[in-house]
Amino acid sequence: MAGYVREIGGIVAEEKSYSSIEELRTITEASPVRSLDPIAEQKMMDLIDESKKNGDSIGGVVEVVVEGMPPGVGSYVHYDRKLDAKIAAAVMSINAFKGVEFGLGFEMARKPGSEVHDEIIWDQHTGYSRRTNRLGGFEGGMTTGQPIIVKGVMKPIPTLYKPLKSVDIDTKEAFTASIERSDSCAVPAASVVAENVVAFELAKEMLEQFSHDQFQEFVDAVAKYREKVKEF
Repeated sequence: MAGYVREIGGIVAEEKSYSSIEELRTITEASPVRSLDPIAEQKMMDLIDESKKNGDSIGGVVEVVVEGMPPGVGSYVHYDRKLDAKIAAAVMSINAFKGVEFGLGFEMARKPGSEVHDEIIWDQHTGYSRRTNRLGGFEGGMTTGQPIIVKGVMKPIPTLYKPLKSVDIDTKEAFTASIERSDSCAVPAASVVAENVVAFELAKEMLEQFSHDQFQEFVDAVAKYREKVKEF
């Protein structure tokens, strides 16, 4: 699992390939803004400095990638047990987050079904899998076995050195908000929070679905389930 920054203030990091989650984590944790794209990274840093100079703040988009989740975790029946819905609610609970999407997300609204859904394929060595991962590792509220890809949108935080207008509660007269402190951009830090929020939801769901009185019992149950899925 790894969380990183996809966009800050309209500057979008270019898609970069990586061989493993470990490599993704190594690259992003070495970046001051937790980005995979070194060119976008510098632009993001410059924009943060400019926003701070102007007494303003900027938001962005974070992404969390999870590999290794077995298929069939969650529920396609109960509205309150759909795993993607639980993750969406958890990500939305992060302060200043105003939107969540999985896989292609809102881009799906602009594409035909043939360019959205993930076709099912079968191989005698690996069993069932998906040809693509446009749905971000979910279908019908359950995991597909593909990597889970979750994006969260963070708004610019409201504590500004260029204070906003407000209204005095007692007098009802207009006044300017007081200046205390300001983080011009909290998106890189929020990517760490998003990663951990998703991790908690996945851990809770795994414990709910598999026997776990003892840790080894849990490990064995998950391993047995993975083998059973391959036999279908």
